[in-house]
Amino acid sequence: MYLGIAILILLLIIILILRIVSNWNWKLVYSTYGSEDYFKIVEKLKTEGIKFKTETPNRGFDHNIDRFKESTQQYDIYVKIDEEYLAVKALQK
Repeated sequence: MYLGIAILILLLIIILILRIVSNWNWKLVYSTYGSEDYFKIVEKLKTEGIKFKTETPNRGFDHNIDRFKESTQQYDIYVKIDEEYLAVKALQK
């Protein structure tokens, strides 16, 4: 039983480390609520040819209910560290 718990904890730690390492070269440039603002920002980044990725934090266990509440959905937009300056410049347009 202790061996099973130890393996589970080890797996969780490995997953956490992998998430941290995979996000190492990405920088948060914008955080918004609702899809309207999200699509405006994404369009600006796409127009400039800037690669980005999006995360939706704080979904919790009831995310099936929250997805219908458009104004409560949070979007975090990340760009590569090398393109941070270009992204900020594009968002200011």
